Amino acid sequence: MATKKKPKKQKGDPVVNELDSIKRLLILQLITSGVQAIDIASALRVHQSQISRLFPTRRVRRPSAR
Repeated sequence: MATKKKPKKQKGDPVVNELDSIKRLLILQLITSGVQAIDIASALRVHQSQISRLFPTRRVRRPSAR
């Protein structure tokens, strides 16, 4: 019986990787500022589940109000 080989992850363009990292940081900043994931998703024209998968809100600490 033949086994299927998993495709190797190929490294993409470094510029695209950097832009993706910046996008993730900006999304994280919005979440920690109190913006709802649904609003972020709407602005990015993606489904809310994509934002929730990137940053589960249970794990993101928001600054306490002083």
